[in-house]
Amino acid sequence: MNGVVIGLALAIALGVVWALVTITRNRRTTAGGSHDALVEFAEHSLELGSVLEILGFAGGAARLVIGAERAVALVPTDGEWEAHPIDGDPLGKVPVALRGLFGWLKLNSGAIVVDELEQARFGAMRQPVRQLLEFTGADVLLPLVDRQELIAVLALRRSRAAPVDRDVLTLFQEQTATACANVRLHVEASHAFSLAREVSLASAFHESLVAASRVGAAGALAWAGDVEVAGDAGSDFWSMYPLAGGRVLMIIGDSVGAGLAGSMTSAVVKSACDLLVTGEQPLEDPGELLAMLSRALARASAPVHARCFAAVFDGDRRTMRYANAGGQLPYRVRPAGTLEALPGGGPMLGDAFESTYRVHDVAIGHGDAFVMSTDGLVRAESPTRAPFGDRRLQKLLTAQAGRTASALLDAILTAVREHRAGVPLGDDAAIVVVTHGLS
Repeated sequence: MNGVVIGLALAIALGVVWALVTITRNRRTTAGGSHDALVEFAEHSLELGSVLEILGFAGGAARLVIGAERAVALVPTDGEWEAHPIDGDPLGKVPVALRGLFGWLKLNSGAIVVDELEQARFGAMRQPVRQLLEFTGADVLLPLVDRQELIAVLALRRSRAAPVDRDVLTLFQEQTATACANVRLHVEASHAFSLAREVSLASAFHESLVAASRVGAAGALAWAGDVEVAGDAGSDFWSMYPLAGGRVLMIIGDSVGAGLAGSMTSAVVKSACDLLVTGEQPLEDPGELLAMLSRALARASAPVHARCFAAVFDGDRRTMRYANAGGQLPYRVRPAGTLEALPGGGPMLGDAFESTYRVHDVAIGHGDAFVMSTDGLVRAESPTRAPFGDRRLQKLLTAQAGRTASALLDAILTAVREHRAGVPLGDDAAIVVVTHGLS
């Protein structure tokens, strides 16, 4: 399979995930004609190949969703912004005096309705926003932001007879932004894989599969994590997501399968998790999250599978809620050196469309450490082919009780490295340590 085909396959897989997520949200939040229009938009946007095509289709869908009479797509081109009316003659470039407004829209990406311009939040931007609405002949602006970048702005003019449902408008904006992001991912993936001879596949995937920062903290909680890739294309992943109230959600996992196929599966799981946890309605229950991720992978033909552990840590209430989809059993290390494995398991992601996962509740003690890893850590071999093993890891954790997350992580990685004595890993290895009150 050549690079371009692989890139297309990854983009299509991620698009299917997005459609699953958005359609599920639609069923929870909309009804009637708006619901049907949103579902149709989610399904058909997967067939489109550029941001402008997405925006054109979105303009048509807006007629049904919010009763729009006019739609104008504003897109960046060579450092300038151009206005493209849907089904109309081009408006040309946005006036120079209004270009600074787009930087403000990137940071203030909520839907803007002309009736709200007197609100204090607009401040000095009130007049530029009004001028942009007049330039496009619109009364609604939907900034479309992905990865802290303003992809485009969709300007709409509503029918005066159609009241605005703010929830529907926000969901429509979110869907349009995600559809545009998926198209860009499609292009980026195709381009990245076409350069596979010059850029290693491990580099192409590694950044998207692991947390942006190796260490972090939230109140009394602190964490540190690491991934080491065994071959050219890694498939183990972990990430931390901040939640309301100082809580954090952690996932760690790996795909069943080696090489590029495994990497693609993990990329689908990680991207689906990003959408589910960081959207307008974040999914914070570990069991429901794993069920949705499993649904994203499940298919009757050519099934794919992944193992995943998800947990929500609440440092203030000292609780941990977790669910396990075939992953390694995590360890809790007490300050005095007591060690226990956290019980509970479930089917691997992708086993069935309706897989369910039991959620377990654990009370967190001051000084507790939780160690989560993939199986590549204990399978690391010495020159005599002896695995590092669970027993060696357990002894190490008992001896290192009471240390900070970073110190405990470094001790584990050092011990595994010394055991290997230069022998390459046979499988990717991911590990995350979360502590309470051990800063």
